[in-house]
Parts: sequence; C-alpha cells; structure tokens
Amino acid sequence: MATLARAVRRLSARDSGPVLDLLDGDPVGNAFLRSELRLGALTGSGWWGVEHRGLITAALLAGALVIPCVPDQEDAELLAGVLDRHSPPRMMVGRREQVHALHRARRLAPQPREVRDPQPLMALCRGRLRAEGSPSVRRARLGDLDLLVVAAAAMHREEMGIDPLAIDPAGWRARMAVLIDRGWSWVWIERGEVLFKAELSAWTAEVVQVQGVYTAPSARGRGVATAGLAAVCEALHTEVPTCSLYVNHFNVAAVRVYTRLGFETVGEFATIIL
Repeated sequence: MATLARAVRRLSARDSGPVLDLLDGDPVGNAFLRSELRLGALTGSGWWGVEHRGLITAALLAGALVIPCVPDQEDAELLAGVLDRHSPPRMMVGRREQVHALHRARRLAPQPREVRDPQPLMALCRGRLRAEGSPSVRRARLGDLDLLVVAAAAMHREEMGIDPLAIDPAGWRARMAVLIDRGWSWVWIERGEVLFKAELSAWTAEVVQVQGVYTAPSARGRGVATAGLAAVCEALHTEVPTCSLYVNHFNVAAVRVYTRLGFETVGEFATIIL
C-alpha cells in the first residue's frame, strides 16, 4: 500500500515538472526559483522538496542563501530539519510568512544578525509605466566591467555593511561578469562614472526580478533613478510582461521612486540575515 506520509528528499531533474507546477502558483513571488529552474538548477544538489500524495508540495533552494517555496506550515517543519542537518544558511529570503515559518521551525537556528521585514514585493505590468526612460541607459558590456564592479560593491557596502571586494574580489568580479554575459545588467555611465545601474536576479517568460538598483551619491536627488529604472523597464517590457522587485520598507526614497514609476505592492518578502 502506498504511504500517504509527507517525505522530504533531494530533488533532481526528473522532478522538474512537479516543481514547476508548484512554483507556477505564485509566479511573482517565486520568480527566482522559477528562473533557476529554467537555467537547469535541478541538476545540482541544492534543491530539496516535500512529496505528498505524489505531488511536490514544497521546495527550497538551499545553500548560503536559502530561497523557499513552502506554502504549508507542516512542510516548513520538515524542511527546517534539512537546513539544520545539511545546509545551514547565512541568509533566507522569500515570502515573509514562509521565511519566518522555516526559521521558527529550525532547532539549531542561530539568533539572526538582522531581520528585514517587511520588504514590499512590487510589480509593474507592461503598459503601466508612468515615466520616460533616459536614452543614456543601456545594457552593460564587458568593457564596463571594471566600473560596474566598483559601483556594485559600493551599493553592497551601503546596503549590507560588507565590502565584497575585501572578502572575495575575484568572485565578485566573476559574478558581475556573468550578469553582463546574460544581458542582465544595465548602466548609465557619464565621464567614467556609473551614475545608475540595475541588474536582474531572475528571468522567466512571465516576470523578471530586478535587483541592484543603485544611483551614485553624486547623482541623487536629480531624477536619475526614476529615468534610469524607467529605461530598464521599457527595455524589459519588450520581452517580458511584468517587472518585479522587493525593497526594504525603510528605504522611503526607493519606494517613492518605484511607486512613481507605477510599481504596485503585490505582497511582502522578508530577509533573515544570520
């Protein structure tokens, strides 16, 4: 007789269909996981899931960064054990109720260094952009890498209080090079300075997730962020119907820019930094 118990296990390429069925229930909230699935991530060993009655009812991508899709509290308890036994995270990001449920269920979870909650999850659909983009914004090229590495590191220091160039400069440079190679990086450069930049963290047929939106301190307060991100969204909307992002609720200036552009709040994320 087949068991009806929930079972937690590593996922593999053969699970792609059931996992996609799960993730498609929330295309904006699961944009990162859906993008990783599209890029073939299930061939790696970082994916775990819960199987119940022949369905995948929860999944997470484990590692230093944990991204969950765990709609059911019971599944969160099962997957929390995976993190304790196999892959203690440094950071967890996702739908706020799922991130908190997963963290609460961990028996060996350390006290968070920081909790960013709530982080409005915002989306902008094609045809609803309210501002014109700057013609100076373009996709980054490999020749921009040196400038982009510095600008992205400056943003990371400002956002996270950590200098990636002091920890792993080669890895940081390689990461930015991958984004350029994928066509996931946009820049606005004048006189050898990156005035504005933005990257993507996810790309699917239905939605992209924007990250790394940054304006150089010398260019702030002049509408650069609005015109810059409008140009990025204009370009993306020729290929994908929805742009999404999430933002710290206390970053009032950024929320104001996104709202001005036409982004609407469609949910809430949370980030737990360990």
